Amino acid sequence: MKNTEFKITSFLDEYKRRDQMRRDFIIHEGYSAIEEIIKEVNQRGSLNEADIYYGTPKPQLSFSDVELGYMLTSMMEYATNHVGNPVDEECEFENKLAYFEYRDEIVQIYEVYGQGTDSWFLKPSDDTIDKLNNTAYGVYLIQFEDFINYTKNKDIESEKLSPSSTILNDITGGYTVGRGSK
Repeated sequence: MKNTEFKITSFLDEYKRRDQMRRDFIIHEGYSAIEEIIKEVNQRGSLNEADIYYGTPKPQLSFSDVELGYMLTSMMEYATNHVGNPVDEECEFENKLAYFEYRDEIVQIYEVYGQGTDSWFLKPSDDTIDKLNNTAYGVYLIQFEDFINYTKNKDIESEKLSPSSTILNDITGGYTVGRGSK
């Protein structure tokens, strides 16, 4: 029994450590990271973690593939939880999209599910940008600063909670989970 307790405690500690690393990167490096991402996307058309290893030419980023993954995952989670996600109807695989604006530049996140999940930053088409700026589709456009502020607030909130409460809050998406509620 103690071995199981140790594994659970170890798992929870590792989860909290990785979550804190992700939040620290976004809070302290998020603005410079999105500037570099937008620059690369404007030059390349898209950017994902594999481009760091296999891209020709290699992207000029001051951060790692893991940190790029932090941005992709966290931004998509934020979009999903705050405005929802449109889908690309022409894609044969299950997918979802997110749009972020920073300094009048729009970057799209494209996430596809098949035999795994792959996601990447993409430069949206001119038609998509027009829809985001001039139609009700604009509800999906998120200000990058709102994402950073949310991450900062979540970090402050997690400092007030115990480690297990923070993890439970993260797992449940902020919803209170009660026993025997009717």
